[in-house]
Amino acid sequence: MITMKNKYASCGLNYDIILEKYPNISEYEEIVNAYLADEFFADLEGMLDTEDYAMAKDATKGLYILASELCLFPLYERLLEVYEDLEYETYGDIMTHYADMREIYERIRSIFYA
Repeated sequence: MITMKNKYASCGLNYDIILEKYPNISEYEEIVNAYLADEFFADLEGMLDTEDYAMAKDATKGLYILASELCLFPLYERLLEVYEDLEYETYGDIMTHYADMREIYERIRSIFYA
């Protein structure tokens, strides 16, 4: 039987830190579900494909701030890499960093939407 702690650890989340900040885990999961459904996650790849870097930068900044607030630190780190590519206009690595972020996003999403 998989415990909540193991479920969270399977995608790099620290259950104890989350529980300390959000004692009502059901409420936390509802908040995370709403966050993961944010339209900017769906739109970000399109922004990058069309080189709408200003909008992508704004979207990424909002997403990484919320990821940090929600203790989704693996996702936060990947979003920050994308943001830094946009901030410093180092576009050569952006799609690699985006793909890494997307992989973490899908892994986290799978434990909440499973």
